[in-house]
Amino acid sequence: MKLHVLSDVHLEFGRWPRADDVNAVDADVTVLAGDIGAGLLGIDWALTFRRPVIYVCGNHEFYGKRPMPKLWRKARQKVSGTHVHLLENEAAVMDGVRFLGATLWTDFCLFGVPRQQLAMQSAQTGMNDYAQIIATDRPIRRLNETTGASRYAGDPLTACATLSMHQQSRAFLECELNAGHTGKLVVVTHHAPSVKSLRYGEPRGLLDAAYASHLDDLVDRAALWIHGHTHLPVDYRIGNGRVVSNPRGYVRYETIARFNPGFVVEV
Repeated sequence: MKLHVLSDVHLEFGRWPRADDVNAVDADVTVLAGDIGAGLLGIDWALTFRRPVIYVCGNHEFYGKRPMPKLWRKARQKVSGTHVHLLENEAAVMDGVRFLGATLWTDFCLFGVPRQQLAMQSAQTGMNDYAQIIATDRPIRRLNETTGASRYAGDPLTACATLSMHQQSRAFLECELNAGHTGKLVVVTHHAPSVKSLRYGEPRGLLDAAYASHLDDLVDRAALWIHGHTHLPVDYRIGNGRVVSNPRGYVRYETIARFNPGFVVEV
């Protein structure tokens, strides 16, 4: 099976020239590993493709005014009964290949458990996710510190919440990867499963713990692991598992020289 792999397309920064460019790629399935576009931009784009799509959300899908639960409801309504398979701790099987999908937020443990809380605090204050993403659709009256005006807004996302989501996704992946399924297993996540996906191949600062987790043992149990988030193209192996990423990045704001719009891998 030929997989057309893309991530971090960031349609909110610049539209893809033409959907036909994707359809022209010689592949059986297109895999979109998150941050395709803020809100529902990526879903709407994927619906224009003429082949099956595996889609996992990144952090940027949740940017904007829609609370996370509301965006999930809208996204699932859009893809229901279509060729787009939106996966969050879920599996989809195509021609004997089992796809496991999750956003897979991180566990903040790249520097070990003793520094986990420090990494969480660093992410909470240093990552836009925790200022831009509304975690609940429960209306709460808040005071604007600048103007003194009151407004209603949902709860902001917290590092504790993303840690909990990571733990749920990790439990799902461990269960699936240990289940003894026949056929090949392909894991699709937004966040990276290994420090080898980081720019220097190792963590250098606390914020790196918001980009990857130590999941090398899980990678070894999959035929292929596709991810995004780091804006760094990678292609390497851990044991039996191959890890790839093919991000476009922020158009007009950065250039990722090794991005390949026609990147295809076979499983």
